[in-house]
Parts: sequence; structure tokens; C-alpha cells
Amino acid sequence: MTKCHRAIWRTCWGLGALGLLLVIAPVALAGNFEVIVSKTVPVASVSKADLRAIFLGEKVKWDNSRYIKVVVPEDSELFKEFLQTVVGKTPMQFDKHWQNLVFTGKAAMPRSIADTAQLVDFVAGHPGTIGVVPAGKAGSSVKTISIK
Repeated sequence: MTKCHRAIWRTCWGLGALGLLLVIAPVALAGNFEVIVSKTVPVASVSKADLRAIFLGEKVKWDNSRYIKVVVPEDSELFKEFLQTVVGKTPMQFDKHWQNLVFTGKAAMPRSIADTAQLVDFVAGHPGTIGVVPAGKAGSSVKTISIK
């Protein structure tokens, strides 16, 4: 193999490895949070596209025609990570998006809860509700759904 061929091979291998990291990185980040729903929600998993649509107020009903209520953690690095990896927005963009929906009369702002235990309790007590909590913090009163 010539020097030129080796350089090309190394470059291609390096770009391939970088590409693999870009594909794996979001999956690895998903291990930091769990998506929880009330036990009345009729799904065990949700696509990333549907999850994005739910958290942007674009998908407003579950398959059983029950309205989806979104509840979010206040000022959380974990929620910031969720927004960036799943929703594709920064917290500021997320808030602005919801403010526009509220201003035009299309939706109400998602409820914001500071404490993880309170967020879990709220989701458990309100049919059709969805939220995000740190991995391992869901408890038995709610259902954890996977992102497919």
C-alpha cells in the first residue's frame, strides 16, 4: 500500500468512526432520563418523532382519544438534554414555541414542576399525562415508555 493510499484509508476510517459516534451519542444520552406516563396511557413505546410532536403540542391525543397533558421539570439540566436530543430545541426555543401556541389560543403552557417526586405524583394522578424524569426515578405509580 502506498503512502497516499494509507492516508486516504486513515481519513475514511476516521470519518466512519466519527459518523458512528454521531449515531451512537443520542442513544447514550437517552440513558440519563426516562419518559413516564400515567398508567392509563395505552402505549408501551413511542417513536422519537411522536415524542417530539407531543412535547411541541402537535400531537394532542393518545390512541385511546384521551388528551395528552405535558408536564415538564423546572430548570433541569436533564430536561435541557431531553429537549436537545429528542425535541431538537433549546429551553428558550421550547418556551417560545409554547408561548406562541398560547398567544394564538391553540394550547396552554405545559405544567412545570420543580421536584422529581412531585412530577411523578402528578403524572400518576392525572390520566393521559406525560413527563420526563431522571433514569431510575419513575417508581411504580407510573409507566415508563421506551423511545423507538
